[in-house]
Amino acid sequence: MKTTIALLAILTINILCVPAKADEAPVQRSNAQNRAEIIKKFDADGDGKLSPEEAANARRAIAAKKSPEAERPAQNRDYQQAFSIKNPKDFKIDGGKEIFSGPQAGEPLPKLKVTVTGGEQDGQVINALGTSKGVQILVFADQSGSTARGVIGLLRLANTINAGSKTKLHAIVVYLGDDTNALAANVNRYRNYIVGSPTIGLSRDGRDGPGSYGLDRNISMTVLVAENGVVKYNFPFPQGMLTPDPHLLGAITEVLAVKTESMEKWLSASYGNRGRANAKPKANPSGIDVRSLIAPVLDKSADAQAIEAAAKRIDLILEKNKAAAAQIGAMAKRIIDSGKLADYGTERSQYHLFKWAKLYGVVKSEVSPPQGK
Repeated sequence: MKTTIALLAILTINILCVPAKADEAPVQRSNAQNRAEIIKKFDADGDGKLSPEEAANARRAIAAKKSPEAERPAQNRDYQQAFSIKNPKDFKIDGGKEIFSGPQAGEPLPKLKVTVTGGEQDGQVINALGTSKGVQILVFADQSGSTARGVIGLLRLANTINAGSKTKLHAIVVYLGDDTNALAANVNRYRNYIVGSPTIGLSRDGRDGPGSYGLDRNISMTVLVAENGVVKYNFPFPQGMLTPDPHLLGAITEVLAVKTESMEKWLSASYGNRGRANAKPKANPSGIDVRSLIAPVLDKSADAQAIEAAAKRIDLILEKNKAAAAQIGAMAKRIIDSGKLADYGTERSQYHLFKWAKLYGVVKSEVSPPQGK
């Protein structure tokens, strides 16, 4: 008996004396330590600091880690979110920060002139609001990948709602950007996924959008729900919106004056198994949003010095990140093979596209490289 007690005592002491694992260290660390660790982890180009794109990747990763929902399987979490309907008045930006982008609740919608892309009015300048009668959802979006997918999802939901609701939801999408050619190319890339009859136009005022709307250029997507030309709800999404926000769905349900049960039924019918399939995002082996990375190089308003600086930064990343190199090489190759290289950026931009296609993709032999003035 004494021997047994002695053994238990020894085991207890050994267990208590086992060193804690690194991930069990105290949560309280200095800001300097945390910052150094974050830079080390997300500094893709190895320059010792975080670029805007790298910082955005870091914020998303940290937010996902802190979120209680992050421990749930991604598929189930996103699937539930897609069908969740919440009180729109409870909408808050992560971190509780108050953001103003676009007309606020109770304010009238100013005229909205856009250049139509696609359909019978392709290329024409129109007032996207039309007569401003009825219920409208206005989406002001940039060119980020998450925003594009979010727009497609919203339009699919609007189409489903219109199939079952007596009151129709008129969808208007305005793409924001300084390069209208790049905007149009981006819209055409996703056109096959767009359903219903939304009004889709390009901003005539660059990335800032119409001055009368007061949009925040740092917000990836701003969504307005309006009725008879007056804003009912305003939803700014700094990082875009992959799946329909529950509070936005609540606003649409309220303004259309439909029952929550009816809305849930329509959404379920709209997504079906696709909701589960789409909830899990495609893997991005590079860990980098290459479209955001390459955007400064394709900016037609940028001077040669700015383009060279952006291209050099990309070159440093591609030297270390083979997956990102393959993505940008494939993207550049598609542009060149389409015969529309001249539509992208300046001649210096085109020079770098050709260079990346040559280094990381395969370019048709009959294509001549641009000189890159």
